[in-house]
Amino acid sequence: MNVSYIVFCFASLFTFGLIDNSRGPIYPEILNQFQITKSSGSLIFSLPSLMSFLMALVSRVWLEKFGAIKATKISLIIISIAVFIMGVAAHNPDGFGVFIIASAIFGIGVGFLSIPLNMIIANVVPIENRQKVFSGLHSMYGMASLAAPSILSVVFYNQWSWQKYLLVLAVLPLIVFFVFFNLSSRGITPQEDNDDQKASKKTSIKLGILFAFYVSSEILVSSRLVIYCKEIWSMPLEEASSYLSVFFFLLLAGRLTFALVKINLPELRLLKISVSVTLILYLLGMYVHPLFLALTGGSMSYFFPTGMTWVSSKYEKSSDTLIATIMTYVGGMIVSTHWIVGSISDIYGLNISMLLGVFLLSVVLYFLQTAE
Repeated sequence: MNVSYIVFCFASLFTFGLIDNSRGPIYPEILNQFQITKSSGSLIFSLPSLMSFLMALVSRVWLEKFGAIKATKISLIIISIAVFIMGVAAHNPDGFGVFIIASAIFGIGVGFLSIPLNMIIANVVPIENRQKVFSGLHSMYGMASLAAPSILSVVFYNQWSWQKYLLVLAVLPLIVFFVFFNLSSRGITPQEDNDDQKASKKTSIKLGILFAFYVSSEILVSSRLVIYCKEIWSMPLEEASSYLSVFFFLLLAGRLTFALVKINLPELRLLKISVSVTLILYLLGMYVHPLFLALTGGSMSYFFPTGMTWVSSKYEKSSDTLIATIMTYVGGMIVSTHWIVGSISDIYGLNISMLLGVFLLSVVLYFLQTAE
């Protein structure tokens, strides 16, 4: 197990997470700077998701051309360029248009990043250690999501502009790129499904839906928990926000626990436990008290990294192809989730839209129960 590849993946995901989670806190400043509506401003988030999804659709092409290591390095350069352009966009007469172009470029960089990181870990880490390393990898994003607001509070306290902050952030991917510049590609490219572990088309679709629906349920909680507590349970904003902090803290704590402690249970059983407990907590959160919704952070925490371990060990020789397929499905679902939830909320109300989480988790549990 070559530690340098693991550190490269960890550093890349943490850097991306820091940038990604900085966009939300500076969003009001961006709206004010360019004097745009929230509807127009939403492109800052939706366009990168769309571009990332489109890159995932053609991932086979660029993975075969570059390999996972080189693709990750390319993503770091693209993300750095995109964030730099965001930082200087205000100096352009058509500042918001430039910012939107930079957001699209950022999405392309994200598309180059998400699939290779999971592929690299699946290729360089022995099966017996994958669960711990995958958990550690996905903990990096959680750590970044907690770190970003704290860093920004210091930035705003010292009266830095958001533009200057973005220019500093643009340097971080370059640092990772140059530190690991000489890291060998090791031939980590998509493998052909040519042995007994070949996954059928039906299996690929089921796994894609399974992970996409799980990620959508996690996004549903994290993006709607505050407004749900505020509107449905009439909580003050400070208390509602504290519940979201609990959710993210448990999400990170759970992943760190699985990264540090060896859990002697089969991955499939762990996944079933995760979804079953989450479904119970979710229903309790809707009908008893929303604190239970915050507690789903703990039960959800290890699902994705454990799921990646399960896929890469069960279908080892075709895991590269499956991971690419899964991330494509996830990307597509992320693009549509906010729109679906928003539409249901507008037509039927927030309470009904939250029931979508029950449906998503139920489908995930069904697919796990019928897993081969």
